[in-house]
Amino acid sequence: MSLVSPYQTQGKWSHSSGGEIEVTVDSTGQSVVINHPTVGKQTIESDKFCHGDGLDYFGFKGKLEGNKITWNNGVVWTKIG
Repeated sequence: MSLVSPYQTQGKWSHSSGGEIEVTVDSTGQSVVINHPTVGKQTIESDKFCHGDGLDYFGFKGKLEGNKITWNNGVVWTKIG
């Protein structure tokens, strides 16, 4: 089991239902800012978003594999930048 770092999620992602998500890590590394096309801009503590070897976003569980994050609701984010 390898821990997910918030820096691994930083960048632009394409949402499988359309739109782009931008993930940035604040200057302290303590928070992740997610700009999502549907739910808007959210700031989440890094250790709540990166939970062990997975991700947690609004209760949805995600798995980072290569350039994709697959969520347990069937949504996939694909890294584009």
